[in-house]
Amino acid sequence: MTDASVYLAAQPRLDTLVTVFPSDALRLRTDFAGTAWIGDIPDPASGMMGPRYQRRAVDSQLFLPDTHWYSVSELDDAEVQVVVGLLQVPGTTQGTQGLVGAIADPQADFFEHPEHDDRVGICLTLRGQIWSNVGLSYRITVLCRPESLMRSSMIATPT
Repeated sequence: MTDASVYLAAQPRLDTLVTVFPSDALRLRTDFAGTAWIGDIPDPASGMMGPRYQRRAVDSQLFLPDTHWYSVSELDDAEVQVVVGLLQVPGTTQGTQGLVGAIADPQADFFEHPEHDDRVGICLTLRGQIWSNVGLSYRITVLCRPESLMRSSMIATPT
C-alpha cells in the first residue's frame, strides 16, 4: 500500500540482439527506462514538483506500460538488472532542499499476465518511506533467449 500516488513516464523501449561471450549464443537484450514520479508530477512550466511534506509509505509494484510478454517456460536462464536513481526532490518554501526519506531495495520482477498463465511481463517494485515528493529514474535490462519473447500479435495487452 502506498500513501503517495505513483506515476510512470516510460521512455522508448530498446531491443537488441547480442551474443554472450565466449559462447556466441544469441540473447535478446531489452532495456526499459523511464521516470517514476512519487507523490506528484512536475509542473509543466517550471519542471518542479510541489512540496508536500509529510511522512508517506511507498510500497508499489509498477507494471511497465511498455513491457514485453515472455513465455514462462523459456525464462530459466534469463537475467534481469535494475538501476534506480534520484532525479528530483522539491525545494522548501525557505529555498532549501526538501527531505527525501528512503527508497530502498528497488526490484524488477516478472509478473503474470492477467488472462494467460503461461506468460509474464516486467514489474518495478519500490519500497520505502518518503518525506516529500520524489522523482526517480529507472532502467531495467532483461537478457534472455530470443524464443522467450511472445510476439505481441499473439496476445492481448491488459487494459
